[in-house]
Amino acid sequence: MWTHKVLKDPVHDEVLVEDPWIWRLINTAAVQRLRRIHQLGTSYLTFHGAEHSRFTHSLGAYETMRRVLRHLEQECGWPRDERDKKLALAAALLHDVGHGPFSHTFESVYDVHHEQWTRRILLEDEEIRGLLDEVDSNFADDLVALLQKQSDSVIQQLITSQLDVDRMDYLLRDALHTGVSYGRFELARLVRSLTLADGQVVLKANAIHTVEQYILARYFMYTQVYLHPVTIGSDVLVGQILRRAGELWNQGAGLEMPEPLAALFGESQGVSVADYLEMDESTLLYAFRRWTKGPDPVLSDLSRRFLNRKLFAAVERVEPDSGEWAALRTAARALGFHPDYYVCGRSSAIAAYVYRGEGIPILKADGTVSELSRESRIVRSLIPDSEYRLFLPKEMLEGDGPVVERVRSLVYGRAK
Repeated sequence: MWTHKVLKDPVHDEVLVEDPWIWRLINTAAVQRLRRIHQLGTSYLTFHGAEHSRFTHSLGAYETMRRVLRHLEQECGWPRDERDKKLALAAALLHDVGHGPFSHTFESVYDVHHEQWTRRILLEDEEIRGLLDEVDSNFADDLVALLQKQSDSVIQQLITSQLDVDRMDYLLRDALHTGVSYGRFELARLVRSLTLADGQVVLKANAIHTVEQYILARYFMYTQVYLHPVTIGSDVLVGQILRRAGELWNQGAGLEMPEPLAALFGESQGVSVADYLEMDESTLLYAFRRWTKGPDPVLSDLSRRFLNRKLFAAVERVEPDSGEWAALRTAARALGFHPDYYVCGRSSAIAAYVYRGEGIPILKADGTVSELSRESRIVRSLIPDSEYRLFLPKEMLEGDGPVVERVRSLVYGRAK
């Protein structure tokens, strides 16, 4: 007879699975695949402890949602309906099921988006769809609507907002595994401070300092972890490897290609859910290893650089103008580097707090609802920003000779 399952967790201490239906969802092949995808992409090359997976985060988001639902049920009598409870827990558990290997870099190269693949997996994967249909025939569509922000409901606010269970878990989990302290906040107090007013999730005014801590944690995780120059450089390198491989594949160069990956080099709309679910980071890393021994010197070198952590140098500066780009490309050729793959730039947006249309509502002592930035000077002071970095092989910046000197003058002449 089913009782419950208790899973040990480094962030929440325990993940409690009380519903056998949730346990069956956890054990689907599509969810288990997330064990083979890093939560922080290539950040393990920057922070050696960042080996945690999207599977562990999905369990953590589920557990956070479970605790929020338990609190709101005691505080507000919601949710009363068992279907709503299943919908909220399934949304938290499955919200990342569509992520590909190395996540956002993979998406940028192949023009695929994990939200679209999450939708397709929930609707088309026979194993998951079968479990969702056990609830009722509309459950899968309602779940997709929630995850695509097409539902104006309490559950959607809990899964896709600036104060959602997804962020609550990944900030704490990422801080723990990267070894930083500024990503931490008081989760239990934050959960206890949630309540409902006029059909929306609001935060009690006495928790202003706790939510400030949470907002600042997110801000510093972006500036210090998510946008770390080594991580961005690692992402750039993965992107260049995949672009070179795609070019060779489309030229019919006889490149050795894992079958699941080959499907993506064609039109992405033609890729089946089964093909997509065959891809994880082990697929890419196997391909990279094989490509180090391949005949193409560019692909071989780029793959070797990634696997052996011989990453590009990152220089923060203003974006080069057309003349500087031309000079850098000429210098790259002179030094034996293909300019299309060895000289590139990346602009990164630093997340702040968004108050227009997405602000966190605050329930004041007099019963009126305000918005967080009106109540917190600290939050008001956070504004979006961006930074630009140039990436190129360290060999182009180190050593002697007139070409290297020219590169240094071009790169550092307008560095910040």
